[in-house]
Amino acid sequence: MKFIDIIQSASSNLWRNKGRTILTIIAIFIGAFTISLTSGVNSGINSYLDQQLREAGSKDTLMITPESLSNGKALLQSKPKEYSPDSVTDIRESYLTDQDVSDIKNMDNIEKAEPFYRSSPDYIQGDTNKKYLVTTASKTDVEISLEAGRAVTGNTTDYEVALAPEYVESLGYSSAEDAVGKTVKLGVTSQASGEQETVEAKIVGVRNVSLTQQGRSIISKGLASKIVEMSESGMPESMKHHHATIFAEMKKGLSAEQMTAVKKQLEDAGYAAQTVEDEMVMIRQLVNAVTGVLTLFAAIALLAASFGIINTLYMSVQDRTREIGLMKAMGMSGGKVFLTFSIEALLIGFWGGLLGIGGAVAVGHFLNDLAVSTFLDGLTGFTLIQFSFFNMIVIILIIMLIAFLAGTLPANRAARLDPINALRYE
Repeated sequence: MKFIDIIQSASSNLWRNKGRTILTIIAIFIGAFTISLTSGVNSGINSYLDQQLREAGSKDTLMITPESLSNGKALLQSKPKEYSPDSVTDIRESYLTDQDVSDIKNMDNIEKAEPFYRSSPDYIQGDTNKKYLVTTASKTDVEISLEAGRAVTGNTTDYEVALAPEYVESLGYSSAEDAVGKTVKLGVTSQASGEQETVEAKIVGVRNVSLTQQGRSIISKGLASKIVEMSESGMPESMKHHHATIFAEMKKGLSAEQMTAVKKQLEDAGYAAQTVEDEMVMIRQLVNAVTGVLTLFAAIALLAASFGIINTLYMSVQDRTREIGLMKAMGMSGGKVFLTFSIEALLIGFWGGLLGIGGAVAVGHFLNDLAVSTFLDGLTGFTLIQFSFFNMIVIILIIMLIAFLAGTLPANRAARLDPINALRYE
């Protein structure tokens, strides 16, 4: 009997007792469905976290702040606060200087360091008369997820802003697309004279809501330089060029111990230093723990299903004992008998896994649509459940392996049957 004939025979024998086979496949379906869904959730959330990391910098990038500001709270929460002259908080008391930039550059295993202008205009004003507090940042060499428009340029002459999504409605725009191309005013007060001036900027994009944007709008280097110039107008040179954050690039290929040593070195010098991955590690651990528990439940379901496969094939061997004896009497080897029943087990695992993954994909698309319109409303760019073709193939192969291992006991029994005794079986 050729191999293709064995497969065809195994496939037809599988459905001799449809009820028993279908119940076994359903048991595998439940395990495959749960594993696929939890794997999709894990992939979706971790993919989103990776996107946030790319927006903030590479894994070798350190965000360095004065130690006194390391526990500071963001100015903005879910919505921008309306501006009033008395509401401007003085956060300029503890800044980093160009000397700090130079000192950090000279530290061991630091490739480069540059200031991150977290420039703080007094307010932003759009198409309405209301003014709102605003925080901005000027780091333009990272990948930023945008809901509409484009990223700001690194040119020193362009006054551009990629607006934080919280401001779209507040500034009088109907949508992110409507905001792109509009002009906003930024109010900046001179720290020396106390006089307030305004500078106009063009909205070239609107950011997606993310875990790392924290209400910040991204401005072009040209606009950042102008804001700093206006803010420091009239100040002595010794008081100019103060920075809230310095971004330092560590040398590539450092070990975890070396990275820890760099952070310790900075802490000893009076800085607070951490990578974006440090901020995300607790979230990743939580996501992996939750999906890990759900995967464990799915594994238990597959374990129970494997006993179902053993029972199904044992019953099949018992029902077909005389048939097996006849095939062996006609010259069919024990190896081919073993292979026939093993392929039946593989087919049960294949169909259960395939249907489970198919069901998970269908439910996943429904849940994604539901999430976008309910509890993930506003988190643009976040797909809760993402399915990877590679992961789906791996899941099916693992389930088929479990099914094969479960089927070895009844398959071995069938292969070891004595043809004479089998033919006498009633």
